[in-house]
Amino acid sequence: MKKLLRFFTLFALLFPLSCAKEKAKEEITIVYTNDIHGYIDNVAKDSSGKEVDALRFSKLSGYVKELRKSKNVLLVDAGDEVQGTVYGSLDQGKQIIPIMNEVGYDLATVGNHDFDFGMDGFDFFKNTASFPYLSCNFVSLPDQNLVLPPYKIFDFNGTKVGFIGISTPETIISSTPGFFQDDQGNYLYSFLGYEDPNDLFAAVQKYIDELKPQTDYIVALGHVGVGMECKEHGYSSYDVISHTQGLSAFIDGHSHTSMEQEWVKTLEGKNCLLTQTGCYLSSFGELHIDSKGNFSSRLIADSEYVDKDVQNKENALIAQVKEKMGQTFATLEKPLYVNDPEVPSRRIIRAKETNLGNLCSDSMYWYLNQKKKLDCDLALINGGGIRAGLEKGKVSYLDVKQVHPFGNQLCLVEAKGKDVLNALEMGVTLSGQWDEAQDRPAENGSFLHVAGLTYDVDTRVPSSVKVDDNGMFVAVDGEYRIKNVKVYDKEHKSYVPLKEESTYRVGGINYLLQNSGGGLSMFASSSRIADYINEDYVVLAEYMKAFDSALINNRNAPLGSYEGYLYDYENPYGGGRVNFLSE
Repeated sequence: MKKLLRFFTLFALLFPLSCAKEKAKEEITIVYTNDIHGYIDNVAKDSSGKEVDALRFSKLSGYVKELRKSKNVLLVDAGDEVQGTVYGSLDQGKQIIPIMNEVGYDLATVGNHDFDFGMDGFDFFKNTASFPYLSCNFVSLPDQNLVLPPYKIFDFNGTKVGFIGISTPETIISSTPGFFQDDQGNYLYSFLGYEDPNDLFAAVQKYIDELKPQTDYIVALGHVGVGMECKEHGYSSYDVISHTQGLSAFIDGHSHTSMEQEWVKTLEGKNCLLTQTGCYLSSFGELHIDSKGNFSSRLIADSEYVDKDVQNKENALIAQVKEKMGQTFATLEKPLYVNDPEVPSRRIIRAKETNLGNLCSDSMYWYLNQKKKLDCDLALINGGGIRAGLEKGKVSYLDVKQVHPFGNQLCLVEAKGKDVLNALEMGVTLSGQWDEAQDRPAENGSFLHVAGLTYDVDTRVPSSVKVDDNGMFVAVDGEYRIKNVKVYDKEHKSYVPLKEESTYRVGGINYLLQNSGGGLSMFASSSRIADYINEDYVVLAEYMKAFDSALINNRNAPLGSYEGYLYDYENPYGGGRVNFLSE
């Protein structure tokens, strides 16, 4: 009998699966956010019209802590947590990251705006966060060593989930390029995939292959997106999934797309769940993996649970900022628009002229000419640098800081007319296209709002802009889409044709004119006349205060003395500075 027992014991040890089913896997819940951009004070209106807290970190934390009482839970973020509102920019995120620690994040991937305060700023995020940042394609040069860990594995009673971090390759231009360079303009860092999307696919596949023997499931945590620009370059999240094999799910960010659950085929023809929560903490996601390995996800717009400790930290930061920035100084007679007033959910600031684009560019033009007496010929501001509209009524410093949250400094350079023409052309590469996924005109963050300038766009002409491996402008290899560019002549009070070989004094933010932001490298060799003149939101506030009685309307405009100058702050679509010939 003893021999028989020893035999069965040995048999069970050697062949445990031959006489029993494989142990069921643990069920796992992954709660996720993306593109929060510092929106910590979201409000909504209840049935009586009273303002109440909408979804905030405190509600997210309350929900997650309630889940953790009975479930295996991870909380992850897909990038761009801090920059975008005054709550993040006023102290460069030094209070938002500790709030995220309190919420209990387990993991994040790095987004393009996580570099908006330079590498020192990102190092603060990385070193302060109690959770790790991942990226499998953020590399140092020239050796192409990874700057961050590419993946992390979580183990729930033997069921293991591996996460691979992925950053959008366009970080190299959509953040400030100078932050990734040395003093001589040589790149110290890069993001695999911008030069060749296959480099990104290879990096992702490499780490999938490393994770396969160690994990049960592999999830991409990507700040990649499904927008037109990344689709055109071939490195959207759709492209990453379809060019790799082994991913079960892709938690995405960057394009601000609300995508509850979409199934995309991997390279081997298997389904991969793709999801994204939109932006600004308008919702959070919940991805569920059941005991059989089935994946599902949903978006959640609010939570009944509130973490009081987190709420206290939120309220302290909100009160601190409002005390500093809440003073009102002007009154708007009409709203100023980032989105289309006819379709309020449709953003147009990166595709068309708006009255807010007029006001922002005019503020720089006026400030340089009237306040600083620097004789500015024209001013430029990219649509991607104008982040929030303004409602009718009283305007505070907090409001204008929401418009310009990035802390860009006003500067003035001398540039050739040809450089101005090329910058305008760079901004209209996607004009005339329609983004079906977002139901809006195709966006280009480099689309330029102008002061002291008018131009036409012929979208019937194909874009022939050429860029280098880092997304920097090289040339226009064909007919220009930009036509009929005219500069306001202050002496003769009329618009006159731009001369390509003439030199102009161009005002704008240093992100564009000195750091080649958005790929506008045509200004890199321009002569600097003045730099760090003032922060963009301060300039905007000063311009608004200069209106008669600080009442913002057309008749009170400080540039009203410029006879024949085009502006219209009451028309949502501006004063006719940018005209599309094919419309």
